Amino acid sequence: MSEFAGLLSSRIEVWRRSGERLPTGIASEEWVPVCRCLARVEAEGTGVQTEGMTLSALPRYRVLLRVRDDLAIDQRVHWRGRQLAVRQMVEDPSTPDRMTLRCEEVRA
Repeated sequence: MSEFAGLLSSRIEVWRRSGERLPTGIASEEWVPVCRCLARVEAEGTGVQTEGMTLSALPRYRVLLRVRDDLAIDQRVHWRGRQLAVRQMVEDPSTPDRMTLRCEEVRA
């Protein structure tokens, strides 16, 4: 367990949409914090979009952290001034104490 704990050297915050509706019925763009925790954040490059000759490909990251029940797809990870949208959550049965979030940087 201590080997895994040593990998978690970055402090991150996870945010989610508030879920509230405006009087017009449109979903609010407000974000609320879910948690703060330690994680390991690694760049994964830009993915297969660059091979498809798209005009821009957003940087991708892999975020390794302890398993949590309050995380979900489309939440945002705030790390070193960047916002990363959670696109995939991976839990490996051989390592039940950790999970990996595959994220894509959000342009402001």
